[in-house]
Amino acid sequence: MSRRIHSTNNNARQDWRRNRIWHRPWILNAGRVALLLALTGLAAGPARAQDGMAETQPLKMVEYSIPPQALGPALNAFADATGWQLSFPTKMAEGIHSPGVSGSHVPEQALSALLAGTGLTYRVTGANAVTLMQGPPAPAALPEEKPVSLLAEPARDEERPVKAKPIKVPEIVVKEVKEKGYTVDDSTSATRIPVPIQDTPRSIEVVTRQVMEDQKVIRFSDALRNVSGVTQYSTQGGQGGSFMIRGFASDDGLNVFKNGFRDDGAYSSRAQRDVINLESIEVVKGPPSYLYGRADPGGIINQVTKSPLKTPYYSAEMIVGSYGLYRPTIDIGGPLNDSKTLTYRFNGLYESAESYRDGVKSERVFLAPTFGWEISSRTTLRIEGEYLYDRTPIDRGLVAIGNGVANIPISRFLGDPSRKSDTQSGKATLTLWHEISDMFKWRSAFRASVARQRYSSLESNFLVGPETDGILNLARYEIPTMVQSHYWQNELHGAFSTGTIKHKTILGIELGREASSATTSGDFGGDTSTPGAFSYINIFNPNDRLFLNQRLSKFSDTSQTNNILGAYFGDHAALLDTLHMHFGGRFDLFDQSITTRPDDLTPTGSSDTKTDTAFSPSIGLTYQPVKPVAFYVNYTESFVPQSAGSRSIDGKLFNPERGRSYEGGVKLQTYDGKLRSTIAVFDVTKKNVLTSDPLNGFAFSVATGKQRSKGIEFDVQGQILPGWDVIANYAYIDARVKNDLLFAEGSRLSNSALHQGSLWTTYFFQEGVVKGFGAGVGMFAQGKRNGVFQCQDPANCAAPFELAGYVRMDAALYYRKPEIFGRTNMMAALNFTNLLDQRYFSGTQNFREIVYTGAPFTVIGSLKFEFH
Repeated sequence: MSRRIHSTNNNARQDWRRNRIWHRPWILNAGRVALLLALTGLAAGPARAQDGMAETQPLKMVEYSIPPQALGPALNAFADATGWQLSFPTKMAEGIHSPGVSGSHVPEQALSALLAGTGLTYRVTGANAVTLMQGPPAPAALPEEKPVSLLAEPARDEERPVKAKPIKVPEIVVKEVKEKGYTVDDSTSATRIPVPIQDTPRSIEVVTRQVMEDQKVIRFSDALRNVSGVTQYSTQGGQGGSFMIRGFASDDGLNVFKNGFRDDGAYSSRAQRDVINLESIEVVKGPPSYLYGRADPGGIINQVTKSPLKTPYYSAEMIVGSYGLYRPTIDIGGPLNDSKTLTYRFNGLYESAESYRDGVKSERVFLAPTFGWEISSRTTLRIEGEYLYDRTPIDRGLVAIGNGVANIPISRFLGDPSRKSDTQSGKATLTLWHEISDMFKWRSAFRASVARQRYSSLESNFLVGPETDGILNLARYEIPTMVQSHYWQNELHGAFSTGTIKHKTILGIELGREASSATTSGDFGGDTSTPGAFSYINIFNPNDRLFLNQRLSKFSDTSQTNNILGAYFGDHAALLDTLHMHFGGRFDLFDQSITTRPDDLTPTGSSDTKTDTAFSPSIGLTYQPVKPVAFYVNYTESFVPQSAGSRSIDGKLFNPERGRSYEGGVKLQTYDGKLRSTIAVFDVTKKNVLTSDPLNGFAFSVATGKQRSKGIEFDVQGQILPGWDVIANYAYIDARVKNDLLFAEGSRLSNSALHQGSLWTTYFFQEGVVKGFGAGVGMFAQGKRNGVFQCQDPANCAAPFELAGYVRMDAALYYRKPEIFGRTNMMAALNFTNLLDQRYFSGTQNFREIVYTGAPFTVIGSLKFEFH
């Protein structure tokens, strides 16, 4: 079937954005054929739709099998089946659920069924073209005695002509809307305003909800393997975790955000993050300080949460798996009043699990209510809450022996698994949107977070005597901690033109306050020269161990407060239809205050304060010779303040770490946008890195360190054929020490692999007796990595060792059955992780005594029901 493309006037871009969905022939010999078809359609389209008048032509019966789902994907499925063109404002379909349709119907009848109960109707605007609008649902084109049935296939009618209504509509800008598959069109994370990814001069990768569902991702960190050059190299023993982007480590998850608010491990997320209430995860590569403030130069990871729903939706899922995993979840939502101005969404779970690690048991509760209120046609309010309870042992993994990891079972727990870290945290977010005029909108958002953690552990400390003896000294810690953070963002968003140049702008200010208080008590193992005077475990024979319960010494009692002021701006300008520019920057004032109270080792207290200011600019250009191809370049900077407690031997404070990045690349996508890829080349440098001062016995620091990462990344995701989806990536990252007084210059940064990549692909049968069945297969690979930094003089730091490279294979089997019984869909899956039972290690914490293990062969079964 050939395509028809309706030409539009691009100067008519105002509040409306037109959504066009085409029937797509997928078996194409080459890109040249696709381009030829598009150009042919451009020539034919205006002649077939003059003056917006509809033609009279017969409408054939079409076979549909569209399950209940979000309205956007349902309309995509309708367009694929009929070849019809649908136009509507993008926001109109957000948060709306469609009841679906099945059986043989003429297109108008099927469209009316899809819109039933949504509060939307449609107008016919041309041959096989309609515009959606608010209002009562349009009547289905059926005989009066045979109303539409969504549960049973109606009697098959003969082909008959249907006269369309001649209606003229204003010209509006065209924008594609895709199914909720493996790709998305727009991202707000790179610019804080919605801009097509293809037009944005940054490398942006999105892990969609569908990817997480297909892979049965449970923890946030597991989803990140779908993005090139991103890993969680340290779990921090089961806490918030530390991440690496483009070879640069981000301690305490400094570069992790949620809905644009900071969600780091220091002042927000003290336990492993869950994904149950996430709609997607967006990763923006390169220094992000031009909009987000302090951050490492590798990039940011932004979690996007689910929205309230305007149509009722209820789902329940049971997940069970290896090592005693038991995880029931619910996801419900809908309107709270007849006018649908009050809506809600609620996600909740309970999780109980054991582990492949000996004696480890964990428990988790997560609750996430969200409410929406359309105060008026121009004003909306969204309120989100989160509560997390997490109880799990602190697990530091294995230890290094010689030049590698000790040859002991990965199941061996080197400590006391009966001691736990108990964490309770809560978050509340209020977001107010007000449309001031057709050109300007105001966003005011406030986020408050508080977390209490009771850290109790008996964990690895250091090996006593010869490594081959395997006697591991254990340290005991008791650390009650409370952290809280408050952020308030106010932004003015604009969409206007200056002459022929179209602008999307943002002008914002952020105020923040972060506070933490922790008391650390511990027993560092006692007198290791006296047998029986210290806690230990023999790593080769865990029955040879001694766990003492001695008096603990309080060696730290501190509190810290950070005050943040950030002012930022950005402009995404369409200089031409083929040339886009984004520029912006942020000024930051970051004030730290650290108070140290007397403890058992230090009889006097102290306080330190430090104030840093920084301006971080960004500029980038995108050139699109044809719509599916975009070349881009950018330059960006970042900054991270040094700790207020860090001083040189003469008492001077240190300047912040600064990052600079040069990046260029190309983005490719098919004409329908269902398959897209990005190739990026980058060169990032970080300077003012603190390094030990050898002139003063390494007891003090100097800010003379410099690190550099350069490489190439490739990401691809989307639909190859109907039912066949793929997401894959590869990264070559050469991250090295350039200047340092302690670490060897030219050596590779720890935990950074030279080669890294992943592949995941699924296929679902589309017809016949096997319709609804599917399978998935994938792999994740990392090259060898340095376990610790390599020193210029080995006598000054830990001996180097390597983590071996590995390839992990995964697979899945699926069965999905819409309408398995009245108004109920069923989805069943079996996911297999580490199918070949590969022994591997995910990273270290830059100590020989902390090496994090990867899970062995694991099976997860899930059964989900959706009710509508």
